[in-house]
Formats: sequence, structure tokens, C-alpha cells
Amino acid sequence: MTQPGISTRALSRTRLALLLFVVATSVTIAAQTWWAVAQDRRQTLTSETTNGLVAVRLLEEHASQTLQDAVHTLDRVARAVHASTPTNDPDQIRKVVASHDIGHSRHLKALQYVTPQGMSWISSPDYPTHPTQASERSHIQYLLNHPEDHTAQVGHPYASAYDSQWVIPVARTLYNTADQPVGVVSVDIRLSYFGTLYSRVAKENNASVTLLSDEGFILARSPFEARYVNRDVADAPQLVTLGGGAMEGSFNDESFVDDDEGQKLYTYRKLGGFPVTTVYARDHESVLAPWEQRTTQRLLLAAFSIALVIVLTYFLLFYIRRLQGTQRSLRDSEAKFFGMFRQSPVPHTLVRDNDGQVAEVNDAWLQLFGYQLNEVVGHTALELGIWQNPAQRQEVVTKISTLGRVDRIEVVQLRRDGQAMICLMSGRSFQAGSEKLILFSLMDVTRQREAELEIRNMNQQLERRVQARTETLEIANHDLSEALASVRAMQSELLRSEKLAALGSLVAGVAHELNTPIGNCVTVGSTLQHQVADLAIAFEKGELRRSTLQKFTENAMRGTEILMRALTRASELIRSFKRVAVDQSSDQRRRFDVKTMLQEVCLTLEPMYKNTAYQLQLVLPDDVEMDSFPGALGQLITNFVSNALQHGFEGRTTGQMQLRAELTRPDQVALHFTDDGVGMSDDTRNRVFDPFFTTKLGQGGSGLGMNIVYNIVRDVLGGEIDVASSAGKGTHITVTLPLCAPQSGSPDA
Repeated sequence: MTQPGISTRALSRTRLALLLFVVATSVTIAAQTWWAVAQDRRQTLTSETTNGLVAVRLLEEHASQTLQDAVHTLDRVARAVHASTPTNDPDQIRKVVASHDIGHSRHLKALQYVTPQGMSWISSPDYPTHPTQASERSHIQYLLNHPEDHTAQVGHPYASAYDSQWVIPVARTLYNTADQPVGVVSVDIRLSYFGTLYSRVAKENNASVTLLSDEGFILARSPFEARYVNRDVADAPQLVTLGGGAMEGSFNDESFVDDDEGQKLYTYRKLGGFPVTTVYARDHESVLAPWEQRTTQRLLLAAFSIALVIVLTYFLLFYIRRLQGTQRSLRDSEAKFFGMFRQSPVPHTLVRDNDGQVAEVNDAWLQLFGYQLNEVVGHTALELGIWQNPAQRQEVVTKISTLGRVDRIEVVQLRRDGQAMICLMSGRSFQAGSEKLILFSLMDVTRQREAELEIRNMNQQLERRVQARTETLEIANHDLSEALASVRAMQSELLRSEKLAALGSLVAGVAHELNTPIGNCVTVGSTLQHQVADLAIAFEKGELRRSTLQKFTENAMRGTEILMRALTRASELIRSFKRVAVDQSSDQRRRFDVKTMLQEVCLTLEPMYKNTAYQLQLVLPDDVEMDSFPGALGQLITNFVSNALQHGFEGRTTGQMQLRAELTRPDQVALHFTDDGVGMSDDTRNRVFDPFFTTKLGQGGSGLGMNIVYNIVRDVLGGEIDVASSAGKGTHITVTLPLCAPQSGSPDA
């Protein structure tokens, strides 16, 4: 065995001996502390039991004297009744009982006489004599039913009906001179008399004191609580202990005559000559509080002693471990390095710097290159032929010798089967004892380089394809631009044609409407001309009569009246036509009143339906002013009315149209045009704004009316348009427009 081995074993034995010493010392200290604590607890409980017995003896003596005093009072009254009452007259007996004065006694509250029928007469220095019923009290019932019993009976405590003070009754049977029972005499002991002494004892010792009847009900308790007085504890198993032969004793319980939770130590003593027991109780927490303090001190001292032994031993072990650690760290470092080196997933090679021979390789390197360990160790890389370019190896070695490291140099190495690999090589040089070594690590990136090459080739192909498609798209876009320009030009031309057609229709309607008033004017004028000529001839011949002049005057007045009405109608038509015609032809933006402008437009549209059964109703608000394009707005109304007459009322002889305007916001107006015509199908409604869509193809319909309306609303007036319609239920067109049209809008847009 070598000397280092002997030293290590000796250190281990010393360490074990110290550990055993610490354990033995700690166990000894703990056992001695535990024994002392147990003994102290036992002595504390024994001492408390002795103190409790002393207390109950004093309390028993006090209670016995009080009850004896009450019994002596009862005996005096009984002797007086026996000596002076030969009959059973209750009044006489009551007078004898009432003649006894108990005012000199601090603990006696009242004296009462109970007749054989249970009626009680109570006399007390605290209140006037008064009758009450006492037959329901158990001790009274017992004495009335057992007149042969000459002993005094202690009854259940009760609250006085007169002043609600609690009392303990003591009673006995009364006999007349013929030794016949004539009732019961009872004396009430003040419960507060017991409470004064009991509360002082309970408060000084943090205990509870109870005066308990052998029948199982509580006579008095301190600390005083009304819920404890007269409580029945006859079912408590501890009464068996109290009913035994011993006059005094002790026991442990959690809830004998107390509601507080926790273990308590009870000591008791029976009263001689009375069925009453005095019980003194203290909870274990109060009894053992001093013991717990002493125990805490003992435990702290024991803990300190054990801790001191452990700390001293720890320092000894610490120096021993340092000696062992020096030897173990060398072995652990070697094992860890070798395990980490061999199990690393990265290929590693450990090479001697002086001769370039491989000192060690890990499993990952062997798997990558396909060699066995014995084929590599002791050989150089040049001998194994793993460098495709030996000059590259010399460059790497030179850098490591100069800088002490290389990082991620791309090299090409050969597997055993001659397959070339592209690797990223890193290297570090370090001193291991007297020998300098170089650690190489490799990362095979052959697949990454192949993938990068494939990606570059794909990118070049994609760039060529994109360029070719871009050229094709540019040509297609140029053709589409030319086609779009042609379509826009055609749409503009169709829009002008549509506007001119609407204006022509307006001119024709106004001209037809002017024909009637102007014809009436010509007829009236020619008639007046003939009458004036006849009047002139009669004047020249001197045949002018008063009746002729009067008739001419009447005809002239009627003619001029007809003439003015016709000319006024013609003037209104011409003024409205001029305003609408100027708005639709000039496309000028101006401020206008909505109600006035729409009334003028609808007036010019009257010839389209005047001689038909169709009607147009206007519901327009007052004082709504717009800054917009009245011509474009008038063209909307013209198209709505034209579509309703041409499409909505197709096949119908009557129809109602309504144009309603309302302010939906302070800066927005909504136009509602409705008709009760045939309506539209869902397909027609969805395509109503498409250009060149018409249900009158080949019958004069261009299919641009509603498309023009849509473009005017969106592009010129800056609003929104919506059509709601279903087959057979008419059409509702809603146009929402700003009161101020956008500056960029123009009817030519």
C-alpha cells in the first residue's frame, strides 16, 4: 500500500471518529434536556394540584359556613313555628316566618314561607313582602311530597322576580306543635356573596371556581356569566369521579364545566353535610406557562451546546476535507476532463505540439472520420492523410503557435474512405504539466455549403424568371394603360352624350309646356286686336256708345288677365329652364338653397309625367344651404325620375314618386327618392351601378345612367349612394351628401 493511500485512510477514520463523537454528545445533551423537561413538567403539575387542593379547601370552608348559616336560620324559624303554631293556619305561620329579621346577614337576601298548596310568601329587607308561586321549583316539590324528610335541601339557583338578582335557595319542612307538616320555609342566599370571593380567587390565579350540586347543576361560577348559572352537567362522565368516596381529588379534562377549549386541571372538595362540591380549575396553558419558559431556556442552552460541539467539529472536519479534497480534486479533474472529452458530440483531437502526434481523439471524431482509436493515437495527421492540402495544416499550426488560438477556419479534410469534407476548425494550445498540447475541434459544414450553393443557384434562376416576367408585365401594363385610357375617353364621351340627351329632353319638354301659354297669349292678343279695330271704326263714325265702350272695357280686362296668367306661367318655365340649363351645361360650383334648387329641377321635369297618372311628391326642409354643384345634383334627380318612369312603372298605369330631403348631421344632408313601382331583383340591384348594364338592351337604354349617378355622387359631390329594392316592393334610393362638396370634386372628373 502506498503512503498516500495510508494517509487517506487515516484521515477518513479520524473524520468518522469525530462524527461519532458529535452524534454521541448531541444525543447525551438532548436526552438529559428531555429528562429534565419531563421532570419539571411533572413537578409543575403536582405543585399546581397541591395549590388547587389548598384553594378548594378554603372555598369549601367558606361555602360550608354560608350554607350552615342558612340552615341555622331555617332551624330557628322551624322551632318558632313548631312552638307557636298549633293549627295549620297559613296566615299565622306566615306572620311567624316574617317576624324573623335577616337584615343583619350580608349573604341572606329573602325568607319565604311556602304553603302546602305551593303558594309562597316572600319577605326581604330589599323589597316588600309579596306572594308568588313556588310549586314548580324542584326542591319545593320534593319537600312538599316528602314531609318526612327533615333535612335541608339546596335548590336550583334562580333570578329573583322582584329585582332579577340571582339567589341560591335552601329549604326545609315546617311542622306545627302536633308535628304535622304545615309547609316549607326557604331562605335565599345571595349568589353575589359567593361571586365576590370566587372572582378574587379566579382573577389572582387565572382560574375558574365553580360551586356544583351533586345532582349535576351549577350553583355558582366565577368568572360570573349568566349562561353558566343553573347549567345542567349531569351527563358529564366526570360526575362519577366526584360521586366517589374521596372528599377531595383532581383530574384532567377539556370541557367539564367550562366552554373554553383546551386541557384543564380540575381540583375539587365536597362540602360536609351538603350535596355540593367546590371545583377549582386552571387551564394547562396557564399552569404550564412558567414551565414552558424554563423549557425554552433549557432547549436554547441544549441547542447552543450542541451547536458549539457541531461548529468545533465542523472546523476540524473542514481541515480534514481540505486535505482529502486536494487528492480527490486531481482525480476528479482528470475524470471529468476525460469524460467530457470522450462524450462530447463535437469531434475533438488532442495533439502534442512538439511532434504533432495524436495523443487522444473522442468518439465523435472517430465516427466522423471512420477510424479506430488504436489506428490514430501515436500517429500524425500527415501520416493518416486527413489533410487534403498539407500547406493549410502548416498555416493553422503557425497561427496557433503565434496567437495561441484559431477560430472557425474553413479547411478541407479527408475521411478514411477518401471522401472530402468541408470543416470549420478551431484550436487552442495549453500547458499540461511539462507537456504542451493543442486541442482541435471540428464542425462538418459540408451539407451547409452544398445547401448554400443550391440556394445561390436557385436565386439566380429566380432572378432571371422574375426579370422575364417583369418585362412581360410591363408590356401588359402598357397595353392595359392604353385600353384604360380608351375606355375613359369613351366614358367621358358617353357622359357628355347622356348629359346632352337629358338637356335635349328637357328642352323638348319645356318647349311643349310653353306651347299652351304662348298659344293662349296669341289668341287673346288677336281677339283684343279685332275689338280695338271695331272700337276705332265706331269712334270714327260717331257711333260709339256707352254700352259698347263698357263691353270693350270688360273684354279687355278679361283678356289682359288671361294674357298675364299665360305670360307668368311661361316666364316661370323659362326662368327655371334657364337656371337648370345653365347649371347642367356650365358645371359651376356655387352656393344654393336646397329646397329652391330641387323645386326648380322638378318643375322642369313636370312635362315628363304631366299628362300621365304618375305623381311626384316633394318633402323638402327650409333654410338648408349647400356649397356644391347644382347641375350635378339636378342630373341625379333627372336620372331618378327618368328611371322610375321608364323602368319602375313599366306595365303600370299609376304610380307614386317621392323626393325627400333631411339633415342627418349639421354638415350632411340625405336625399331619399322612392317609388312604388315593380322594384328590382337581387341580381339587378347588385349590378345597378355597373357600366353598360341595362334591362332595356336594344330598346333605347345605354346602361350608363346609374353608373353616371354613382360617379357623380362619389367623385363630384363627395357622398354615398345606396339602393334598397326587391321585386314588387318598389325602390328606395338614399344619397348622403356633405353640405360642402370636396374641393377636388368637379363634374368632369
